[in-house]
Amino acid sequence: MSSRKNLTLGQKIFRILSGYEIAIICLILLFLLTFFGTIEQKWFGLWGTIDKYFDLKSIFVIPTNSVGKWIFIPLPGAYWVIVLLSINMLFGGIIRARKGWRKIGVLISHFAILFMLIAGAVSSLYKEEGHMTVTEGRTSDFAVKLFKHNIEIFAFDENGDRQKPAIIPAKELKSLGPKESLTATFENLPFSITIEGNQPHCIIASSKNQPPKYNEPVVDGFYIQKTEKDVKTEEFNHPGCYATVKDSEGNLIQKLILGHYHVRTEKGHILPVVARVSFTHKGVRYGLSYDLAVWPMPFSVELHKAIGENHPNTNIPRWFESQITKVDGSEREDHQIFMNNPARHGGYTLYQAGFTKAVKGAPQKSTFAIVNNPSDRWPEIALWVSFAGLTFHFILSLVRFINRSSKNHKTNTPPPTP
Repeated sequence: MSSRKNLTLGQKIFRILSGYEIAIICLILLFLLTFFGTIEQKWFGLWGTIDKYFDLKSIFVIPTNSVGKWIFIPLPGAYWVIVLLSINMLFGGIIRARKGWRKIGVLISHFAILFMLIAGAVSSLYKEEGHMTVTEGRTSDFAVKLFKHNIEIFAFDENGDRQKPAIIPAKELKSLGPKESLTATFENLPFSITIEGNQPHCIIASSKNQPPKYNEPVVDGFYIQKTEKDVKTEEFNHPGCYATVKDSEGNLIQKLILGHYHVRTEKGHILPVVARVSFTHKGVRYGLSYDLAVWPMPFSVELHKAIGENHPNTNIPRWFESQITKVDGSEREDHQIFMNNPARHGGYTLYQAGFTKAVKGAPQKSTFAIVNNPSDRWPEIALWVSFAGLTFHFILSLVRFINRSSKNHKTNTPPPTP
């Protein structure tokens, strides 16, 4: 007791953070967060649940049912629980742990677990994701980033082809509130663009069919209509805004609406469609769009064959695979991509994510989920290292047990009877 009383404040904090109590509390909290997150996934979808329970911004979360009623007390966010568990593993499982050749296996396993937790943090901070859709017989060298929308401004040449666009990046637009404005100028464009009324979840609605409820500005018979966030299908959440184009002297050229509108298919499905608008200034036609950010790839993908099958009487794929050739300069490499068998290239991983069954005689399409994750292979390495450490510890303990048992047997054996 006297030795504990003489500890400094830093030593006391170190003992608390490295103790078994913190580890047990963190594991219980992670169990509860995973349990309630799994339940809520039924009502709010995968992306909504991950964003609520595991995102960096989630300091505290309140488990609720489908109507928003509490079903448990508030819990700390899983991200910060894992951060505390990592500190506990470093202090208690490595620094404070007993050292020696007999403990090497345990120390290696603790280090591997800590390495796996760090891999998760790196992935959440630096991972990039996107989708690439390719038609049979064609090649693509770009993807679109998921949930990141840029505003692109581009000119058309004499043949009607798009020139290299100027971009207002998603990072600036995401932080722009509905009552804030952003004015952007570009060196190669003879006008400025002011963005106003930015909404993270909205559609372009017709004032004739549905008049504005909150006196939203109307442009050419259309306005930005705010919508509730779709928690089950994140791809259906699209931003929108008003864009005012002025020349270098401040004269109004055009007022536009950027965003998406909904189209109902013949089978009753609702699909989001990006609204691409244009205007003419000094004899040159320009276009604007508020769409998913384009993500150039350091390689291209040639799709030779897309094979798949839908569930009976549905458009939901049951299984699918793709035969591709990955082209990087003069290097060509064939791959067959299907579930649990992705293609990898220089830190990029291509997964089979979708399949579009075309009408008879038309080419099929494949959609690949592309992930650039610097810690992609770290968990696998951590598992093998942990396996090696535990195997070494088990073998060492088994040898010690056998040696002790042999010595005890010799000691307890009675002398031979004369």
